[in-house]
Parts: sequence; structure tokens; C-alpha cells
Amino acid sequence: MKQLVLFGFLVISATFFAQKDQTKRIVQIQGNDTTIIIINERMDKMDSILTEEMKKIYVTDSMVTRVDVYMDSTYISSDGEGSMDSIKVKIGNMKIVILEDQNGTAKGQKRMIIDERVIINEDRDISFQDEDDQNDDGDNCSSKTNNPVWSGFGVNANGFMNAQNKIATGSELGFLELDPARSLGVQLNVLEKRFPIIKNYLGLTTGLGIQWNIYALKGNYDITATNDTIFGVENTSVQYSKNVLSSAYLQAPLLLQINTNKNPSESWTISAGIVGGIRIGGLHETKWKVDGNQNKDKTKDDFNFRPFQASLMALIGYGNWNLYMTYNLTDVFNEGSALSLRGVNAGILLSF
Repeated sequence: MKQLVLFGFLVISATFFAQKDQTKRIVQIQGNDTTIIIINERMDKMDSILTEEMKKIYVTDSMVTRVDVYMDSTYISSDGEGSMDSIKVKIGNMKIVILEDQNGTAKGQKRMIIDERVIINEDRDISFQDEDDQNDDGDNCSSKTNNPVWSGFGVNANGFMNAQNKIATGSELGFLELDPARSLGVQLNVLEKRFPIIKNYLGLTTGLGIQWNIYALKGNYDITATNDTIFGVENTSVQYSKNVLSSAYLQAPLLLQINTNKNPSESWTISAGIVGGIRIGGLHETKWKVDGNQNKDKTKDDFNFRPFQASLMALIGYGNWNLYMTYNLTDVFNEGSALSLRGVNAGILLSF
């Protein structure tokens, strides 16, 4: 039965110190079978040797298929004593970089990077991004070591601050007095784009996400809103087990982000900036029991939540776990419709 050649590529296996004779390998994969071809020749003859050896690979089964792989260019960087630091190879559309590991337990060993970001100039010269821009696993830092700080899922506690920038108390809030244990917020940030200033250590981050603010009210109030006012009327006929006023905002940040490491899982992150939002929903929900039967009511309305908001955001974290805090620069409700209150929250964000 005809065998399919799924993939052919080369691996260079060399010791840290260059010698007159070094060992190279070509790894040929056919189905579940792997064949390794060992080459013992001088490194400076690698280009012609590998080209010829790879052209000898055949697949045979009633017909012969020749596998031709042509090496366009090979670069060998070495120091004064001839030790090899890196080899960069372009084979057709395949880009391969073989680097010597400078860190960790694999120090001195070679690692291969395939499909790495390569710049091909108009004169067909090939340049590769510096080894400094590779993470320890040889992955492209622009795609896998972006150190996400915005995209993720977050949960936070919600609160109100008064005009004197102090936590608002129940006596001044009236029907808007909050139950702190159940006044929560949820963030789902699905898009993120980072613009590096200093590689992966300093940059600007923006993105897109949704913030749901849940304000659990302590009192037994029915909430009503007119064009310019939100007010509460105490309901004495039932006892609410749930009385929640909530809002939803589509939001986008502009954050200055600092990272201590190119690898997200090993990096401390400090970020601060401004987050803008546009209101996309409002809701008042109540639940109560009558004669043992559960009842509930939902009213969708803007409830005079401010249509646009802006907040300051500060975040600190390690790896994918972050602590964050936001403070509204705008009032929660339209001016004059309720008390002058600013939203404040603090929570945990799991980045992805």
C-alpha cells in the first residue's frame, strides 16, 4: 500500500564545543514509522550534505515518488573558537531555526523552531528575529508570550462612594443601601491587543469586554425610574428574598502594562489606565414567596444608569492570576436622577 510522507525535516545534534567531525541527523516520518539518518561530516559542508541526503529519500510501493527538498540558504553563527550558537535554514516555504539553549538544564543542547517569524527582503536576503525574542520553549513571543492582562474572566465586589469620596453608608443611601455580600460584578473580556513599547516588558493594552454590575438592595423596595429620576417605594405586602438592580456595559481599556518576564506564567504584571464603557442594559429583579409559592419579577429599563462611563483601573498579578480595582470617574446614575454616587470595585481576574 502506498505510503504517504507526512513530514520531513532536519535536526542538528551537536555538542557545545565544535569539533572537526560533528553529528547531524535527518528525521524522516512516514505514517507511524520514524527513520533517523545520521551524518558525520564537517559543519561547513552541511548545506550540500543535507540537500543530497534528503534527496535520497524515496517512497516506494508499485511506483516511486521522489522527495526533493532544496535548501535555499544556511547561516552559521560562531565565535572565534568555532563554537556554533545558531543555525538558520530556509527550505522552500519552511523556516527553521536551530538554537543553542543558553538557560536551564538543557544548556548547550540544540533546539529547533519551525515556522518562526522571518523577514525576507526584496533582494531575497533572509533575516531572523533575535534569539533574545524567543522564549524558553522556542515559541514566538508575539503570539504565545503576550502576557495577557485584560482578556479573561473576573469577579469583583461592588460598592458606592459618596461625593466626599468615602464609602457610602446605609443612612445616606436610603433605598439604594447595598447588601455587600451579594453586590458583585462579573467581567468577561474576550478581545485584547497589545502594542509593545519595550519588547514584552512594557506596552499599551486595549481590548473589548462586558462588565455586569449587580447591586443587591437591602430594603424591601420596588424600584421605579422616570425620564430624570430613579426612586424606591417600600413594599409592605411581601418580603423580597431577592431585590437586585443591575447594569451591563460594553467596555474598552487603555492600559500601560509592565511585565517582569517574557513568559506569562513566570511574570509579575503591573498595569494601570482608563476604561471606557457604554451602557447596553439595565434590569431590576425581585423574588418573593406567597403561600409557599415562589414568585419573581423582572423589569428591563435603563434605570437612569449613566449611558457612558469612565473608570480608573489598577491591576497587579503573577502568571494568569490578577488582583484589580476600579474607580468610576463618572457617577453611576445620571446627574440629578439619584444621589451623586461613584462606583468602586475590587476583585480577581483570571487571564487567558
